[in-house]
Amino acid sequence: MTRTELPQSDLFPTIDLERLVANSSSENAKLLEACKSNGVFYLDFRNYAATRDIGRQTEAIYAVSDRYFEQPIEVKMKDLRKDQPASSDRGFKFYDFEETFEISHDEMQQGSSRLSGPLAENEPLLNEFHSHCHKASHLILSRLEEALNIPLRSSHRPGQPSETGLKLVAEPSFPTIADVPETKHTDSGTLTFVFYDKWGLQTHLAEKGPEDRTENWAFIPPPAPGCVVVHVANTLQRLSKNQLRSPVHRTSQPEDGQEKRYVLTYFLRPEDAAKTQAVVA
Repeated sequence: MTRTELPQSDLFPTIDLERLVANSSSENAKLLEACKSNGVFYLDFRNYAATRDIGRQTEAIYAVSDRYFEQPIEVKMKDLRKDQPASSDRGFKFYDFEETFEISHDEMQQGSSRLSGPLAENEPLLNEFHSHCHKASHLILSRLEEALNIPLRSSHRPGQPSETGLKLVAEPSFPTIADVPETKHTDSGTLTFVFYDKWGLQTHLAEKGPEDRTENWAFIPPPAPGCVVVHVANTLQRLSKNQLRSPVHRTSQPEDGQEKRYVLTYFLRPEDAAKTQAVVA
């Protein structure tokens, strides 16, 4: 399969952050429809003055990620957070096919991020990028709350402990498509932002039919510089009373060939107290 045969980005609308800031009724309606249908859209940071430089920041953080993950495993293992529950992703983690480092938003706010090496050297850059994502996610949540008349923000109050964070991911492609493991899942948080520059993210198009048929999946083209892919996650689907869709998605690749792939993923997650209340309910 060649890239020209891949589904194009017209399957997934682009929402302009500047227009959301201006509270444009048409942009708000477009956002709501995107979250109700496939649950996936592009967010364009470029027209909003405060985030105009995010494309350059993204490229810089890819380079920082490369420097960090190319270190020997024994160096990265020093960043393993043994003092946290298995459900928390802070610090360094490694799996069969990827390595990750997650920076806690709470710790960033408190000035207590536990960073090392290239990450520590670039902490101001990481913090600014992280803050842009956080503010944008809360604006999206606010616009959806207004549209649905449901108190979504009451589970995401400023200053309340949460597992919200920015995750750097090293996820190389495989020699052949046949080697790619099945990773389909939905995200457990509220909103997920995914920055990437190589083809690899697929989403299930529920309206087309069951997940076990290849033709019912679509690659989401890498976002243009200054843009990000956003998708609804499980908490938001639940809080919206299933009006919004948390899509099943997975990591794959469109063709054979092994290469480095770095992904920057921001997860807006509900405050810890809200998660406990959901379990009790």
